[in-house]
Amino acid sequence: MRSKAFRYPSRPPGAARLRALACAAASFVALPALADPAGTPASDWLTRNTLTGDWGGTRTALADKGVTVTSNWIVDALGNASGGIRQGAAMDGQYELEVALDLDKLAGWKGASVVASLYWLQGSNLSDDVGNLLTLTNIAGDAGARLGELYLENHFADDRLTTRIGQIAIDEEFAVSDTAGLFVNSAFGWPGIYGVDLPGGGPADPLPTPGAWVRWAPDDAFSVQAAAFNGNPLGGAGGNADGLDFPLDDGVLAIVEASYVHKGANGLTGTFRLGAWYNSETFDDLSVAANGLSLADPGANGPLAHQGDYSLYAIADQQLWTSSTASLSGFVRVAWAPEDRNEVSFYVDTGLALTGPLPGRPNDVAGIGLAYAKISPALARLDRTSNALSGMDGPVQDYEAVLEIDYQAAMTPWLSVQPFFQYVFHPGGNVPDPDGSNPTQALRDAAVFGVRSTVTF
Repeated sequence: MRSKAFRYPSRPPGAARLRALACAAASFVALPALADPAGTPASDWLTRNTLTGDWGGTRTALADKGVTVTSNWIVDALGNASGGIRQGAAMDGQYELEVALDLDKLAGWKGASVVASLYWLQGSNLSDDVGNLLTLTNIAGDAGARLGELYLENHFADDRLTTRIGQIAIDEEFAVSDTAGLFVNSAFGWPGIYGVDLPGGGPADPLPTPGAWVRWAPDDAFSVQAAAFNGNPLGGAGGNADGLDFPLDDGVLAIVEASYVHKGANGLTGTFRLGAWYNSETFDDLSVAANGLSLADPGANGPLAHQGDYSLYAIADQQLWTSSTASLSGFVRVAWAPEDRNEVSFYVDTGLALTGPLPGRPNDVAGIGLAYAKISPALARLDRTSNALSGMDGPVQDYEAVLEIDYQAAMTPWLSVQPFFQYVFHPGGNVPDPDGSNPTQALRDAAVFGVRSTVTF
């Protein structure tokens, strides 16, 4: 669930080998799908949970021994019908292969497991045509293959205490809304504010980074978790293109979150989270120079440096209504960060998801979501100063917002098709159109239509 497209510098030779491994892995997982051991097409392929079925009993046998293999492929096709930098269309895809090893079954190590994942990204990023900050899809990124998570997990005290150490993705556990997981725009996964403000967009999938995580749950309602990660998942100038660099020298990103689950008298369940993070790296001021002048002033001698960055956030997920065939849930997520060093200083998203919206379609989900990212007032001050010095009435940055409407249709247990529409307000936060013909003209609002297909192998 990634919130910012990433750009690598140069891709090292190891990435080509990893891409070949991904292709081989995909072929290995997919080949058994179409036939049983006798070569006859399986009769239950429309009703089973995965496209590839049980591999003639091999999948179950592996799981019984402690080896679980899962994989899925997400493909988005979308087009920018109006607005943005230019009109265009794009297709992107993400194949993920995950292997989990139960060390209790394999080696007698009670409560321990090892998890490893591999990503293979394809296609291009339509946000390059729109010019927006809140990336249009949460799988967009540079094409290629990379190692994802790789960690050791341990459970203690009857599963009340859980730990992980290794290469970890922050958005698997922190700052996420379960209800918002329906939506395609990256902002609804790992919060849009953090995808913009944190170095490399933060250690969110598919950019996990070395770290350690601990979760304590004294009862079924309350839990608290904390983690520490390398401060930049891209590992500085190297880019960590294939996920095999395991960077450890880019400061520390520390995060803590408390969670409370309640069940009301009407049986409706809600989850509330409060969290905060701190990054120890150095961050440039957005509008003030080291000598106290505005960065727009010709006498500025480079940005003022700030040691560290931080943020606070809160999340509410709540069931609003339920019946025997349908249910309605809503979410609200709010985050704040200091305006002097963060491009987005305030963020809020909210939305509704209705499961079983149509008779006879109990597994379909329809949803509407809205995300709002306030551009730092420091950048607005910088724009006004630049306008005053140049005598030009250029756009002043203010906010970017996206409205998304989705319908996820469960075609089979292993295939979903999800048409979606996104309307992007103020792409880039109300910045000038980069074609240069009229520097006083901001990018126009953009209308994006698309469809997502997800296959579970």
